[in-house]
Amino acid sequence: MNNLSKKHVIGMVSIAALILTGVNSIYTVDEGHIGIVKHFGEAKSQSNPGIHLKVPFVDEIVELEARTRKNVEDHPAATKEQMPVTAKVSVNWTINKSQALELYKKYGGLDQFEQRILDPRLRAAAKDAISQFTAEELIQNRNAAINIAKEQLLLSMQSFPVKFGFASN
Repeated sequence: MNNLSKKHVIGMVSIAALILTGVNSIYTVDEGHIGIVKHFGEAKSQSNPGIHLKVPFVDEIVELEARTRKNVEDHPAATKEQMPVTAKVSVNWTINKSQALELYKKYGGLDQFEQRILDPRLRAAAKDAISQFTAEELIQNRNAAINIAKEQLLLSMQSFPVKFGFASN
């Protein structure tokens, strides 16, 4: 290879490296999501929807959904007279957008938060509310049981970075 062709190869490689670096320094966060910026694997900051810059090859972006999620489950429980029942329990919830980074650092994401924190508290609130009524009372006054479960869930979740809305099922 002569000197001229070595210079062309070096020039082409340099241009390709610059293009690759430039492309890897831009990222977007979709509407309805929050971007978590991880610097060498450590969650450092969060970004709102739109186009942003990052450190190429160093930063990684993880998106958390900021839209309302619906959690629906069938829960076995027992009434006041120990009669077994299965209750379909549902809750609508979303993260507090300003605290998405905190949630990601503590729980690793929405699915982990739901499995480790929300689901057990939802089950406990439903079981406790149902156990305060007889089967007949549950049929006649379903809203009272629902309100007790809501209050207990809200009380047990007040220190977590989430907001609730309740579905009527």
